[in-house]
Amino acid sequence: MVAAADTCYGAPTMSVAEAISDAEARFDARRRSFGRIATPIVFVALLLLPMPGLSPAAHRLAAVAAATVLLWITEAIPLAVAALLGPAVAVLLQVAPAKTAFAPIADPLIFLFLGGFLLAEGLSRQGVDRRAALWLIARPLVAGSPSRALVAICTIAWLSSMWISNTATTAMLLPVALGLHGTIRDVLGNDERHRRQLDHYGGGMCLMLAYASSIGGIATPIGTGPNVLAIGMLEDHLHVHLDFFKWMSFAVPVSIAMMGVALLLAVRRFRAPVDRLEGLSTEVSRQLAALGPMSDGERKAVAVFGTAVIGWLSPSILQLTLGSEHPASIWAHDALDEGVVAIICASALFVMHCDEGERRRPLLSWEDARRIDWGTLLLLGGGLAFGRLTFETGLAEAIGRGVLANVGSFAQNPIGLMLAAVALMLVLTEVTSNTAVTSMMLPVLIGIAQAGGIDPLPTAVMATMAASFAFMLPVSTPPNAMAYGTRLLRIDTMVAFGIRLDLLGFLVLAVAGAVLSS
Repeated sequence: MVAAADTCYGAPTMSVAEAISDAEARFDARRRSFGRIATPIVFVALLLLPMPGLSPAAHRLAAVAAATVLLWITEAIPLAVAALLGPAVAVLLQVAPAKTAFAPIADPLIFLFLGGFLLAEGLSRQGVDRRAALWLIARPLVAGSPSRALVAICTIAWLSSMWISNTATTAMLLPVALGLHGTIRDVLGNDERHRRQLDHYGGGMCLMLAYASSIGGIATPIGTGPNVLAIGMLEDHLHVHLDFFKWMSFAVPVSIAMMGVALLLAVRRFRAPVDRLEGLSTEVSRQLAALGPMSDGERKAVAVFGTAVIGWLSPSILQLTLGSEHPASIWAHDALDEGVVAIICASALFVMHCDEGERRRPLLSWEDARRIDWGTLLLLGGGLAFGRLTFETGLAEAIGRGVLANVGSFAQNPIGLMLAAVALMLVLTEVTSNTAVTSMMLPVLIGIAQAGGIDPLPTAVMATMAASFAFMLPVSTPPNAMAYGTRLLRIDTMVAFGIRLDLLGFLVLAVAGAVLSS
């Protein structure tokens, strides 16, 4: 239950660790032991293995990258530690100087991530997530069905991420998903038979929320960074201008198809303990009424978050309404960086106070902030560092050229090149930034298509969308990392589900590309 409406702090954070069985614990122990043994063997073997066509720095980085991915998959050491260890070893092997290797850990995206965490914590501490979750479950469309609730919250994420940063969308809705998980748990009680399955369902809901944010991002030109890059490169290299309508005319159907496929798979894979909770609507309505009107703290927390959303949207809105050359648009583009907006608004939570009887307390205290998942921030920072090193050493480009060269005549026709490019992007985006992958590989793909006399447009567009289909690892995207940070998810669950989605995404993009090529 939530504290009374006049209290300053709301429901406790809902991120609880998923309990595991003895069999799962033994499997995890064996997996970690395998990782500790196999990682140094793979690392040394790749260092000694001749790799023609790679620079010495790229060769050494390939060994470090393979070892790090193996550490991530096996969890031989904590994921955040592995993410930081990789760049550190790269510095020891003289792949790059320390300032270069560790600079991405202070990338503005990290501060967007940190600010998003703090904003989400502020909403949670004031009970906004609880109120929003109760309101969502009380809708007649949900009608007490946890599966429908999962679909509802993921659809909201999908729609929001078309216009708002995927990371910001996930940060906004993750507390709602956790509040929904907690509400269902309260209704079910302490029945041990349901607890583990409910946590599995809750983890799946958080994971699908992250995936919905990534899938929604492909639908509009401003939905995610790779879209913007692709539109710019197509105009520069091919003199093809894709405005909002043209992009959305093919991107929205692809996004709808992928979202439908993902939801169908998720509803089957992450089943709730019961299909319908009898009395859930009545109980939820009772709890929602018991909350009373929004408290002073809730209103202020929502106002701060609303200000952040306005800040995130303002650059795009001003460019669309005033034009990109207008002074206001130029200022917003330069000054209203998403990370800057997130940090400023999150800082306001520590300054603003709310009433609690005769006392006043900050909306968010440092004790609250200490509870956010700092390890996930390190994981993301290490992943960004690895991505940048991969491209600066030429390793990513060498991989791309090598894969495309080895497929031979398959890449000499439009459909074959497109399929090879999509498969390549799906692999690379799992371990590197999708924006970085797009910025490096898209010129290569366009050049290969032009050299073979093939229209580059379908290949470039489908490859760009594939860059957003990163579903396997926490480090693949910030939303993935945030979902993993709830601690409701096991890494093997994410990998297994992500592989299925990657394969289905490949099929969706293959069909869409064939239609676009015709």
